[in-house]
Amino acid sequence: MKDLISTARVISTADIQEVVGPHGQFLVPCVTSDTCGAEAISAGLVNMPPGKVARAHYHAHSETIVVCTRGHAATLIGPDLVPHEHGPGEFLYVPPGVVHVAVNLSDTDEVVALDIRTDPKFSEDLILTPEFDEAAAEIAARLRRERAAA
Repeated sequence: MKDLISTARVISTADIQEVVGPHGQFLVPCVTSDTCGAEAISAGLVNMPPGKVARAHYHAHSETIVVCTRGHAATLIGPDLVPHEHGPGEFLYVPPGVVHVAVNLSDTDEVVALDIRTDPKFSEDLILTPEFDEAAAEIAARLRRERAAA
């Protein structure tokens, strides 16, 4: 039996190189099978510059939880790209197989979020859905205009 206590790890974002995911997001994948031997879960930081709209995608088998820690985002969910706005301290759950698009609602401030997935590789089952990208960009622009007017 492996020694579970000796496999516990503290992983600092300072020790992990930021990467750009297939969906165009800036990611710091901290807890993964590669970084610490995780078998069924992963977690990392998402850093979204002002005005950023991710590429539409879904995770074929993974559940996802997004916890916004700074800034205000909208995640467009499902084939109709229904906006779900979330900010600091709010959790967003996305089931496997559901198309979604992250949007930074600010033109001046970044969004930072914790992304937790049931994919130990972090993005192994990510499938791009480019057929939603144009509509997502239009919805993101509308949401920003509405937010600025409010």
